[in-house]
Amino acid sequence: MIDFIQFAVLGLGVGGIYAIAAQGLVLTYRGSGVLNLSHGAMALLGAALYTELHEDHGASLLVSFVVPIAVCALLGLLIYFGVMRLLRRASPLARLVATLGVLGVLQASSGLRYGTELKFVGPILPSHTWELWGGVKVGSDRIYLLLLAAGVTALLWAVYRFTAFGRSTNAVAENERNAAALGVSPDAVAAANWALGGALAAVAGVLIVPITGFAPGTLALLIVPALASAMIGSFASFPLTLLGGVVIGVAQSLMGRYVQTTGWADSAPFLAIIALLALRGRALPLRGFLTDRLPRVGTGRIAAGPVAFGLITVSALILLLPVNGVNAITTTFVVALIALSVVVVTGYAGQVSLAQYAFAGIGAFVSARLAQTQGLPFWAAFLAGVAAAVPVGLIFALPALRTRGINLAVATLGLALAVDRLVLGNKDFTGGFAGTVVKPPVLFGASLDSTVHPERYAFLCLTLFTVAALLVANLRRGRAGRRLLATRANERAAASLGIGTVGAKLYAFALAGVIAAAAGVLLAFRYPNVGFTGYSVFDSMNIVVLAFLGGVGYIGGALLAGGLAVGGALTELVTSLINLNKYATLVTSAALILMVINDPNGLTFRLTRLSSAPRDRLPDRWRGTETGEPVGVAQAGESQPRGTPRQLTAENLTVRFGGVVALNGVGLTVRPGEIVGLIGPNGAGKTTFIDSVTGFCRTGEGRVTLDGEDIGSLSVRRRALAGLGRSFQTLELFEDMTVADNLRSACDDRSGLAYLSDLLFARRHPLPPLAQRVAREFELTDDLHRLPGELSYGRRRLLGIARAVARHPSILLLDEPAAGLDEHETAELGDLLRRIVDEWGTGILLVEHDMGLVMSLCDRLVVLDFGTLLMEGTPDDVRKDARVRTAYLGRARDGADDGQPAPVEESKAEVKP
Repeated sequence: MIDFIQFAVLGLGVGGIYAIAAQGLVLTYRGSGVLNLSHGAMALLGAALYTELHEDHGASLLVSFVVPIAVCALLGLLIYFGVMRLLRRASPLARLVATLGVLGVLQASSGLRYGTELKFVGPILPSHTWELWGGVKVGSDRIYLLLLAAGVTALLWAVYRFTAFGRSTNAVAENERNAAALGVSPDAVAAANWALGGALAAVAGVLIVPITGFAPGTLALLIVPALASAMIGSFASFPLTLLGGVVIGVAQSLMGRYVQTTGWADSAPFLAIIALLALRGRALPLRGFLTDRLPRVGTGRIAAGPVAFGLITVSALILLLPVNGVNAITTTFVVALIALSVVVVTGYAGQVSLAQYAFAGIGAFVSARLAQTQGLPFWAAFLAGVAAAVPVGLIFALPALRTRGINLAVATLGLALAVDRLVLGNKDFTGGFAGTVVKPPVLFGASLDSTVHPERYAFLCLTLFTVAALLVANLRRGRAGRRLLATRANERAAASLGIGTVGAKLYAFALAGVIAAAAGVLLAFRYPNVGFTGYSVFDSMNIVVLAFLGGVGYIGGALLAGGLAVGGALTELVTSLINLNKYATLVTSAALILMVINDPNGLTFRLTRLSSAPRDRLPDRWRGTETGEPVGVAQAGESQPRGTPRQLTAENLTVRFGGVVALNGVGLTVRPGEIVGLIGPNGAGKTTFIDSVTGFCRTGEGRVTLDGEDIGSLSVRRRALAGLGRSFQTLELFEDMTVADNLRSACDDRSGLAYLSDLLFARRHPLPPLAQRVAREFELTDDLHRLPGELSYGRRRLLGIARAVARHPSILLLDEPAAGLDEHETAELGDLLRRIVDEWGTGILLVEHDMGLVMSLCDRLVVLDFGTLLMEGTPDDVRKDARVRTAYLGRARDGADDGQPAPVEESKAEVKP
């Protein structure tokens, strides 16, 4: 028991340092919405300055403590104004990657100045031994650290709760636009919080070096427990963040004492927090998450001529270059394979993964150990290493099912750390001090020894990358690729079309794991003595940096990433002209920051635009209208088979958000071949009703049935497959897919075999007949090759409706489909909806504020007010009802109906919402 208490107290001090570092992360996130992954590197800078001043130059403790804090606070200001402020309108992924660039710059600079050797640092706080009850002895410095962390937390809590600055920060964190309208400067708030965050990072760095020593190579890993602590506090609560840091510190200390297995002390607390994060996450994102814009994605089309020319050129270089040049080409394709896995999981599926080198490490570990201990030949070890990555990839995907964005990035970072510490860094698993030794690979009777035949090994790497790139290109063009892009672009819209977003995420992580593991096998068999130290979390971060720099949505971006890696062909070429050996990481990280600021789509996108610029300047009649895909629009006379008619019945639906009752016992029926209008003032619960019926919000009471079959317990996807379709107020289109592919995504079959078959065969099929007719009906035939962002708002609105119709649901729920359309477009939409109902047998529930459209189009109307069913009847009945008249006029008098339609008897004129 004495040991338990003593080690718990030891953990209190380290936990206090974790909490101080985590509070800095909370400040930068609250102030600017940015997860600062360079926070640990800022702590490294603070520790380095303190060590140099106090230990090397004998400066006083006060000066040595204050200077690092001031420098890191200034650095926080520089990072904000020099990088983050310029990225205010960029996607969260771009801002996250920019902090990785800052991390690379700080780490590379530290390595250049201080090297990598561990240096012991004298104590800062008094370190007397205190004897507590029962003979328990503890160091006073650990208690002081805990008290200091508690004091910092109390001060931050008071400042952000009771001062004007704190209230301004809270307002910006809640809604930046509204805060700006109230006179709060988001720039000033963000800059101040970045400065405070940098100062706290320096404090944590200075306090931890007397305990751990000054280790430039690993000190930046302070970011990991700091992230975990901040996650416990939800990046918002200072007291919970303190609690998280203390819990992690104590847990690590106790596990270090009582658990003998290497790595558990660092990994277990973090894994537990990831599990907690996944349990409290959401299955689908909130509406506000949908405004994020990810980098552009390539088409996946293969230009046979340039590819053949590239293969011939690289093959000639392999045969003609000296050994150093051949080794650079080998490194390029190995790293490009890992970057290609980033393209799949982040570029295509939109899942932020900081664990790709962990997959490579698993491939290297399994293949090398089996080759040594079981005598497996190279080809069998390769297959085993690749196969082992599949379950690991599925495990890494589990947090993605409940979290996204920064939380997912943190979760994958923690899992990568666990793989590094528990498996790759565990001598019991990697062969002890003797290590792992493998025989040179042999394939089809030919030796592929990279030291004797470097050109053969280079050809092996070239072949594997080419095969993987072709598979990924096929994936991009096929049904499976459309599922990934739909999941990346908009999970809500994807699920509403019956796309399994869970399956898409699992598949993306598994496939990315397989590709990265293949690269890991190549790394393992490149030399006889296999090392497992090159698969750290920093390597995983760096490959995201390189992939983003090359173009995270492009296969060519992965190849550029491989060339830009340390030892890659492009880096070696530049190094042969300019001596950049020591500065490669620094230059690459700085280039990444500039690229993210100027063009977050990457170098490949920029090169593609430059190559197509001469053609784009030609007149239309010369350059044609090549779309790169057959669409073949159906003829006007083609008939449309009627879908399975099903009746939607909602009974006594009740939805509560906390103490607010959004729907109170609402019920209605939509029959095949009729249009039912759902109207009411703002806040009446119309969109909530659609969300409830389609499964996007939880229903407290009531039933939803299709032809008597209860679907209330089904997921969004399964309700869509059962026959429900919907549109959204905010469009929620798949922005990186053409108009044709947006329609295809609705019509594609949902067979799981596509995930395998599309890798091998990605034939170009014309649009399905139903999509062809929808394109003609909605006059989208001339826009099929365009991206949604190239269309006017009105046509984007029509595309959202057309995509929902192309699924051919039994019941279609439309949420304000005429919003943003002019009078002519609204009239055409009304005619289209009537034809869909009459000719296709679809039932429509229409939520709309254009009373002219509603009154002329709907067969029946249902009126809601404050979540309660006010009345139901024909348009004439509703127009004459005094209760409806009172509801609308009452809202207008109270100011709650701003921008809503006029009283229903004056419904001839269109009123915009």
